[in-house]
Amino acid sequence: MKKRPSKTLTFFLSFCPGVGHLYMGAMTRGLQFLILFFGLWAAIDIFSLRVFSFAMPVLWFYAFFDALQLADQEVILDKSLFGGKLSSSKWLGPCLIVLGALFLMENTLPVLWRRVIAEADFPWSSVRTFVLALALIIAGIILLKGRRVKND
Repeated sequence: MKKRPSKTLTFFLSFCPGVGHLYMGAMTRGLQFLILFFGLWAAIDIFSLRVFSFAMPVLWFYAFFDALQLADQEVILDKSLFGGKLSSSKWLGPCLIVLGALFLMENTLPVLWRRVIAEADFPWSSVRTFVLALALIIAGIILLKGRRVKND
């Protein structure tokens, strides 16, 4: 008979998103929470995407309470957060377009607008963000326009 994970230890480990899941053996779900949380944190920090700041506590609370709910289950099932649809271009394409548009709106366009008004030199540091944003938007459009496989 397999020993049940401690609910008290699960509670304390769940303060770091995904670690409580890993403790209980839900490796896929735990790694997805870890990658999402710390990836979101890095994206907010590196790309100055303050728009996503609201998502940090939402994701943290969801991971915390999901681990506590999982600890109460008789049989711990390790299911993906995305239901196996993470690689679908129907989901990924629009997300890339929105992410690229957010880069443009939050980082590049305000700087360019201030530069046009001030008639100062072009800020070359914004070129990198602008090119990355356009690349994400183009990649999203390509994924949306991709070949559709007909089901027989």
